[in-house]
Amino acid sequence: MSKLESVLVGLFIGITCPLLIFVGFWWSAALLHRYLPDFPLQFVIASAVTGLCVGMILDVLFLKNWVPRFYTTNIWLMGVIYIALSIAAVAFFMGLPVGTIMLGILAGIYMGRRACHAQIDLTMDESSLRKTSLAAGAVTSMAAFPIGLLALNEDDILEMLQSLLGIWQLNFRGWAGSTLIGLLCIFLYLIQYWLSKQVGYLAYHAGKRIA
Repeated sequence: MSKLESVLVGLFIGITCPLLIFVGFWWSAALLHRYLPDFPLQFVIASAVTGLCVGMILDVLFLKNWVPRFYTTNIWLMGVIYIALSIAAVAFFMGLPVGTIMLGILAGIYMGRRACHAQIDLTMDESSLRKTSLAAGAVTSMAAFPIGLLALNEDDILEMLQSLLGIWQLNFRGWAGSTLIGLLCIFLYLIQYWLSKQVGYLAYHAGKRIA
């Protein structure tokens, strides 16, 4: 692994670890606050800060060991981390698929670099990259579908759809809206699949040229 790549991997891990622990502590405490009236709001804030500190401490203790093992880490663990980041991205981007699309692209890059470091010929065996791209497309589209259905309850969204499609008399709150959201999610799936797969190949071949 080159020095530049080590720095980039270190930045990714160094940000991801505190972020996920921060969100996990924060959302867990927020749920307790919502369903347990006696659970004070101050504990939610304290829990979030504690999670952030725990993540930063883990970075200090283990980051140097995590970076060299980044491309050999159990793929299922990386999948869990990817899904957790996707859930956080949906929340942080307020339902817009921007964050999940970016994460799907990063997943493709990761698999391309992983194959490069493992000296796997993607031109002969592209199964890992294809599966990752399929999974990324599924996560992005599945996250977008319920958000899209909820958006149909907003009058501004309905007016925008009717204006774009030029169909003012069609009620998008019924089956027509659900069908439209489903078609858009299928399109989003295909876009994510293509993006993840293409950047995976680019990352793989870029590593080969550097090597």
